[in-house]
Order: sequence, then structure tokens, then C-alpha cells
Amino acid sequence: MTHGIGWMRVVFLSLLLGLLASCGGGGGGSTGSSGASGGGTTPTPTPAPFNDIPQTDAEAARFLTQATFGPTSSEIARLRHIGYSRWLDEQMDPARTPATLLLPHIHQMTVNDTLDYRERRNYWLWKTVGASDQLRMRMGFALSEIFVVSDRDYNNKNFERITHYQDMLGQGAFGSYRSLLEQVTLHPAMGTYLSHLANQKAVTYKNAQGLQVSVVPDENYAREVMQLFSIGLVERNPDFSPVLDANGATKATYDQSVIAAMARVFTGWTWAGNTDANYWAWAGHDNDYRAMECHPKFHDDQAKLIFRGITIAGTSDCKVTLQQTLDALATHPNVAPFISRQLIQRFVTSNPSPAYIGRVSKAWTDSNGDLGKVLRAILLDVEARVPPAATDASFGKMREPLLQLTALWRAFDAKYLPATNGTYMFRFSNSWDFTTTLMQDSLRSPSVFNFFEPDYRLPAAGGIQGIYAPEMQLYNEASFGSIFNQQLDAGWNNFATTAPTANTPAPVMDINPLLTLANNNDHAGMVAKLDVLLFYGTLSPDSRRVMVDMLDKLKAANRPADERVRSLVQLAVSSPEFVVQR
Repeated sequence: MTHGIGWMRVVFLSLLLGLLASCGGGGGGSTGSSGASGGGTTPTPTPAPFNDIPQTDAEAARFLTQATFGPTSSEIARLRHIGYSRWLDEQMDPARTPATLLLPHIHQMTVNDTLDYRERRNYWLWKTVGASDQLRMRMGFALSEIFVVSDRDYNNKNFERITHYQDMLGQGAFGSYRSLLEQVTLHPAMGTYLSHLANQKAVTYKNAQGLQVSVVPDENYAREVMQLFSIGLVERNPDFSPVLDANGATKATYDQSVIAAMARVFTGWTWAGNTDANYWAWAGHDNDYRAMECHPKFHDDQAKLIFRGITIAGTSDCKVTLQQTLDALATHPNVAPFISRQLIQRFVTSNPSPAYIGRVSKAWTDSNGDLGKVLRAILLDVEARVPPAATDASFGKMREPLLQLTALWRAFDAKYLPATNGTYMFRFSNSWDFTTTLMQDSLRSPSVFNFFEPDYRLPAAGGIQGIYAPEMQLYNEASFGSIFNQQLDAGWNNFATTAPTANTPAPVMDINPLLTLANNNDHAGMVAKLDVLLFYGTLSPDSRRVMVDMLDKLKAANRPADERVRSLVQLAVSSPEFVVQR
């Protein structure tokens, strides 16, 4: 057994075959994903240029699979008409494609005191299906998996704060990384999550019992802003390969002394509107999402020696200290490859080549961290646009469970009407909380390390580390069945021939396009339609044969047309070729 994509395929197929054996279904073919990302610096040969106008529906659908929450027939046609560059221009133009904001809806719904995080999640999820700013929302989703906060401990009294945080990431999706990093740092959702809100300089005092007590600055955000949000743990070259010392060992980006110094940077910030006398008070801030404010009295005013030997000047003005520190973080040479690689993983491939990372890092450096230009470089890179050869085991990624669901909804033009009181409280039978079924939910991860980590690797034979496969961290024998069942409950079970009515428990998908083909016994046509919308033309001949054969056998057994449609979609969304994106 190898440590390449064959291993990911075998793992996923083993889970699939167990499930299909229990439900009596058949399996499809398989695809590859991505090869190991090494530390080499030799660029790979550049393939032939690609056309800006997609030449086929499949080419357009492949791009939209990467750049949106799933292809639709209308968007495929439009992309083939205007081309990649113009599509990106329009998506990044706020005048033409305004940002979708969640908070106005939440404000309207706060009269209903039974609301909780599910209203935010469901409203966001529904907007990913129908909103026009697909690229912005997809980038906001990716950023939420880097700048992680979680509403796991929130309740219906303060989830507006995390809704505003989600909107903030979307609004900053194509802007300056440096600016977004500051907004993230000062947002009370992050301040409460990583505990630098009401952080204070070191003090020593005697308590009521006469005992001496020492308080030191909280180090939580100081550590994570470096480890996860900017520079990572080891020095990197622009292609993400590690910088090595004279002994061939990696070089750490920081040590404990730097963490302690950085913790002193993030002192003196608390809720907007608090006075020095109530610096620690949380009363009245249940739904407060205003940026935190500086209180010099509680800020460490001594000089601070941080990473790369940089000294932050001593001052009681925590605004000045913060500006100097964030400038140092944003201009650190690690930021470009560290964040670029994660964005490539979220949109295109889990194991980008060093050359790919290097090209995107250059776009980052040349644009001074302009996220819109970085994202354009990711999606228009030749390695993203030229499909890999069938034998290429060095490309691809697993679709996240949420993206599998939205792709299904968008492919079949899902419709939904909110409840009569205006809420979007989908009532899936399996669970309200997708973290227990899909193993993933919007801004609800179990820790700051997200639902899966960018460096998660598949195990391989002989103890060798396999390829990077972040999303595979969600899967085991139990979770595979849970994810599949939730997909059926939210998707397959909700095909209909008519539009939904108010209080429909879940979005309804339009069965008519496939039903018409089924009624005409055009089984090959049914599979061909799915091939474009769900597989962007990559469905293997073996999988096609399996799917058509299944439909023929169902027809021979006098199974109705709508059952054939549902059975086909059920098999399609469970196949490795759907879950493993190429």
C-alpha cells in the first residue's frame, strides 16, 4: 500500500463499501486526490496555458466547484459566456455583487426569544445556496476555518456577536490581510473566545486574606495569533518548505519568551464603553459586537522583545503597541506561504506543489497581502485550471461535508420558504446540531484548531506519513454513516415536483429535470446530467456503467421513476468521485 492518493481512495472506499453492503447498493469508480507536499524548491514543469473561456460545461462546473458552494446550470452557462476573469471581476466588485450580511436578519428575528445559533447557521446555509456573492461567501467560510471562533458555548443571549464576526470575515474577504487581522484581534467574539478581552498587565497585590497574589497577562491569544493566524511554528521559504539551520534542523518562529512578550502586547483591551472602574464588567454586553477599546491603565507600558528580534517600544498607549505588533506579524515572510497554502487547501487541493504555493506567495507579497488578488492567483493558477491526468496521484481534496450538502442543493435548484414568523429553523430529523451528524457546522468547532487541521495526514504502511488530507480527519467508520445519513435527510429525502410552502422542514429540491429523463427511460441521460453538476465531467466509465445498470435493474423491477431518481442521487453523493474533488 502506498502513501499517495491510493491510500485515501482505499480508506474512503472501505467506508463506502461497508455502507453499501448494508443498504444493498452498488459502488462507483474512484478518483485521486493529492500527492505529498514536500520541502523541495524545484518548480514543476508548467503545463500549457488554459483558455479564459471554459470550453465545456464540465470545465465551467469544475471551476465553480472550487470557487462557489456548488455549480448550477444557469451559472455554468453564464461562466461559459463571460469567462473566468470577468466572473472574478464581477464577484469581487461590491457595487455589482454586494456582500450578503446575516446580522440584519438576526436583528429582525431577535423578538423571538427562542432563537439560538441554529437561526444564524440555517440563514447562512441558505444564503450559500442562493446568494449571488458566492465567491465572497466561500472565502468568508474559508477564513472562518483559519481565524476560528466558535459559538459552542454561546446561547440565545449573545449569538449576535458571532453573527457579526461572520459578516466581518465576508466583508473583508477581498481586502487587506493586515486590516482583517486587526479586526479579528479587536472583535469581542475573538476576545472572549481566546480570552484577551479584559487582559491586564502583570500586578501583585494582597487579597482579603492577606495573601500575596500575582496576576500575569493571559497568553492564549498571544500564542494562537502566531501559531494559527499568521506565521506558524517554523520558518518557511516562499514555497512553504522549511528553512533549515546549519545542522539541517527546522528553525522555530518563536519561543516561550516571545509568547510572554506578545501576551503583554494584548493587555488593556476590553468591552467598548467600559470605564477603568468597570474594566472587567460583562454586564450589558450580551450582544455587544463593537470593537474592543484601549484602557492605558491596564496596558503593559514596558518595551517588548518579540519574534525576529523586533522590539515593540514601551508606551501606555495600547493602540500604538498593537499597531506595531500587527505590522510586524503582517510583514513576516512566513505569512504569505503559511496562509496561502491553507487557502489553496480550502479551494483547490490539499497538497499543493511547492511551485503552486510559491506563485501564490508571490502574489501575496507583490500585493502586500491583498486577499482578493491572492484568491485570484489561487483560482487562475495553471495547476488549478488544467485538470490533472487520470494517472496523476498528486492533486485534489475531499469536499467538506457542508460543501457536499450545498453542492447537492445548488445542483437541483433547491427552494425554501421560511416559517410564518420569518425564521429559517430547518427541522432535519437526524439532528439540529450538524457537529454530531455532518461532523461540521458553521463557526461551531470544538476548538480553535477547527474541525480539521491543515497538517492532518493519512496513515500509511510501515509508519510512513501519508499525504495531507485535512477533511479526512472527520471520517471514521461511524462518522461516515452519520454524514451520509444526514446528507440523505437534508437532501435525498427532499426531492419534490412542486414548490415548498411556508414551514417546510427543509429545502426542497427540484426533481423534475431528472424525473423527465427517468419517465423517458433515458438512464444514460440521467447519469450524464449528474456528471456535469456533481462530478464536473470526471465520472469514470466504470461508475457510469454501474449507475446505468442500477437504473436499468430498478426499471426492470417496475420501480417508479421517482425512486430511480432518488436511488441515483443517493449512489452519486456517496461515491468517492463526488466526495474526493479533483
